[in-house]
Amino acid sequence: MPDAVKVGFVPFSTAPRGILVVFCDDTLKFGAATGKALGAAADQVRRAAATNRFKGKSGSTLDILAPEGIKASRLIVVGIGKRSAVKGNDFLKFGGTAAGKLHAGKDAVTIIAELPNGAMKPAQAAAVASGLRLRAYKFDRYKTRKKDGEDAALHADVSLAVADVAAARKAFSSSAHIVDGVIIARELVNEPPNVLYPVEFARRAGELRKLGVDVEILDVKAMTKLGMGALLGVAQGSTRPGRTVVMRWNGGKKGEQPVAFIGKGVCFDTGGISIKPSGSMEDMKGDMGGAACVVGLMHALAARKAKVNAVGAIGLVENMPDGNAQRPGDIVTSMSGQTIEIINTDAEGRLVLADVPLVCGQEVQAEIHGRSGHTDRRDHGGARHRICRNVLQQ
Repeated sequence: MPDAVKVGFVPFSTAPRGILVVFCDDTLKFGAATGKALGAAADQVRRAAATNRFKGKSGSTLDILAPEGIKASRLIVVGIGKRSAVKGNDFLKFGGTAAGKLHAGKDAVTIIAELPNGAMKPAQAAAVASGLRLRAYKFDRYKTRKKDGEDAALHADVSLAVADVAAARKAFSSSAHIVDGVIIARELVNEPPNVLYPVEFARRAGELRKLGVDVEILDVKAMTKLGMGALLGVAQGSTRPGRTVVMRWNGGKKGEQPVAFIGKGVCFDTGGISIKPSGSMEDMKGDMGGAACVVGLMHALAARKAKVNAVGAIGLVENMPDGNAQRPGDIVTSMSGQTIEIINTDAEGRLVLADVPLVCGQEVQAEIHGRSGHTDRRDHGGARHRICRNVLQQ
């Protein structure tokens, strides 16, 4: 998995190197460790702030080249605004703001994880590190040349100076897996459709097995046997066959009802016979974003050894207008036995999502009642599905 920045944690006493990033509030006040690191450069910050009308507002920055009195090539001051108004999610933003000011290259970066009223808590420092990684992400794998003025990818070695190195590392080790899951989802969405089609998407989802996720891939024969006519009707217009992928993570108690996640995975959507206008059709490679999110989520749960049972199911198809494509006026039969008349073939998402939840429903029932007996997937159209917002906190 590509990662633009390498993040580590060091004590406050470590001498800054390369680019120095610090935080101040709306009164331009720094913490004790930051003030010690800045030394005489603190006066330069105040003069530069007055010249640039920098007020320390949340997310604002002040960039000083070759600051006086410290061994740093650049000094970046990130404003946090009023201390009383700082919220938990702001630290993710602060990390992203810092990363946005770093230029392409392989510079060393030191970030002093301190607020004016004291050191950041371990979880807050970890959030800054996560924000750095998320903002530094760039997808340019297929570019052979850069446009004039276009920044190359950032590759930085970042040290976060903290009060408690062990606690910060522990906090980041957990959140880092969530960032990994986000980056996996981004990678899937950004891949071109001639590279990421249903079979290849399913193969990549299968890599979750390395983390202990049970992955089942249903091909056309298996889906036909299950009666998944709604999904297969969408897929039949493409030379690339559809797939359904079911992922199971069993980190909770045995027999405990799992959380279910469903993702639409239309790897490319032309609209089918009811074809879309050509303008911006290239963006329809992203119509599999829901499926990408489910794969990223399952990665995060497994990598963190989350104490939860979870089932993720994704339907993967291409919606194409060839001679075998379904037509307006066709009638298909979904896995539940419900017939559906096709009025507009560009309404493919609801057809995919008519069948996939039933597959997931069987998995939910199987996890609860065990897998010793045969389960008819059609019997569970009313299976309970729920989304747990706090699942990543398990």
